Amino acid sequence: MGLGFILLMPNLTKYTQDLITKLGKAHKHEQAEALDKTQFVHVSEITSLPAFVYEKLRNIVDYKDEFLLRKNAIKRYLKRKILLPQFKQTAQEAGQGLVRELILTRYLPNDKIPESVLVPLGQIIGKYRKLVDEVSKRGCAMPRYREQILGMAAVECDTILVSPDERQAFTSYGYHILKPAFDLSALPGSADEKTIQLVLLIQKVLERADNDILNYYLFKHFEPSWFKDHAEAEVVEIAGKLEKHLFSFQSIRDHKLGRQIASAVRKKLVPITLIRDIIHKFNGTPEQLFGRSGQLEHMAREAYQSTWVMLKRRLRNKGFHALVYIFFTKVFVALLLELPYERIVIGQLHYLALGINLLFPPFLMMLITMLIKSPDAKNQEFAVKGVLEAVYGGELEFYKVREYKKLKTSALEKFLYGLLYTITFLASFGGIVMILYTLGFNILSGALFIFFVSLVSFFGISLRQQSRAVKVVESRETFMGFILDFFTLPIVAFGKWLSQTFDRWNLFVFLLDFLFEVPFKSLLKVIEDWFAYLKDKKEQM
Repeated sequence: MGLGFILLMPNLTKYTQDLITKLGKAHKHEQAEALDKTQFVHVSEITSLPAFVYEKLRNIVDYKDEFLLRKNAIKRYLKRKILLPQFKQTAQEAGQGLVRELILTRYLPNDKIPESVLVPLGQIIGKYRKLVDEVSKRGCAMPRYREQILGMAAVECDTILVSPDERQAFTSYGYHILKPAFDLSALPGSADEKTIQLVLLIQKVLERADNDILNYYLFKHFEPSWFKDHAEAEVVEIAGKLEKHLFSFQSIRDHKLGRQIASAVRKKLVPITLIRDIIHKFNGTPEQLFGRSGQLEHMAREAYQSTWVMLKRRLRNKGFHALVYIFFTKVFVALLLELPYERIVIGQLHYLALGINLLFPPFLMMLITMLIKSPDAKNQEFAVKGVLEAVYGGELEFYKVREYKKLKTSALEKFLYGLLYTITFLASFGGIVMILYTLGFNILSGALFIFFVSLVSFFGISLRQQSRAVKVVESRETFMGFILDFFTLPIVAFGKWLSQTFDRWNLFVFLLDFLFEVPFKSLLKVIEDWFAYLKDKKEQM
């Protein structure tokens, strides 16, 4: 009925019909897997609870987007198995160990993952282990190249465990809907470069793609042979090109074209995310959903409201995690550095500075989170129009063509802008230093205050940016807002640099991943094997 029903609906756009077809194929594939009579991987429920609790605690210390948690858990497993190899394992053993760990931490359901995926997983782990070894022998000038290789390996393993067909269907749908709305012909660069930038931005929004996922797709674009069955035979050849690829991937991810159109792409994708949510919630087929425009419009309004409620809840959770992390990190730093410094070097404790340093950053984080505003009705109405345009076409209002032209900035203008930014930077931090000096802060306590306030400012601005995920209408600029942005931008920029640097050298994460997690996961494996042994003995008796 599916394709025939689609043909009776001429008001659907071609790309909406293609989306329905792809979703139907993905659904049939999932049904076939569910009816598969092969055996499924089972783990003991006894060891699942401590593994799950540990994972929750670790995500507070090193909080990432919830959509990336499973991929990051796979990456940590690969770090232990590839960078810290233990006993040599067969392909099936390596794959089984990964699936078992993901089930224990409840990233995958128990008794639902077929054993048929274990060998392909092990083969992926094996080929990336060989790639890491080969690149290490040759040497690589790219910083943290092992981390990036393992990130791509984690994404490839994740595609084996959880089908990416549906995600890719919506990414393709978003690309075909958005491409005509962006006239980039006046901008420099080839058509392929512009296509790549648009696709990467769409993946960032629809798939919550981080650098690991973007690298994976770029690697797949430039080296498709690596993802075929005979890939292990090409390890030496790929290793010789990998350094060049990684530098190229970084350049592509940081391309100025992507930064120029990022905000507009995010707004144009709001209707696509609403369509995805509506399809997931609708108790019927997409054909039935799209058969009545009035029904779709009503559901689009409901989806917009529920999406904002879920987004606000998620942002508050993120703010809470950041608040807890910053508070305990600050307590740790105070006990390790601040208190000894004031007792030994200064000779006395300055309780006001200690109290401000301890309480102000979490308070600022909480304040920024609480001040996030809801979108107004105009945003909802325009987003609903975007949904109807994407599905049925018609007169373009939401997806009307926007032309981009190359911005021409003279050398003198660049110099003046740079000078103005430098003055702003000095004024912002100079003002903070003067206030801290007046309050009696010493050099260490003042540096720690600037460190944590900059981090909190960046985290807070990131949350406020994420709160705009359902806003499709530009907010009206105010003079006070301009002044605030003018003086806080250097602080936020410094916080971003600190966040990226500190993330690489997170002491808590290092202690957990290498000094606690390895023995902890090994102990859970021993306990699980012991209970399996007892169960077997009991059945024999």
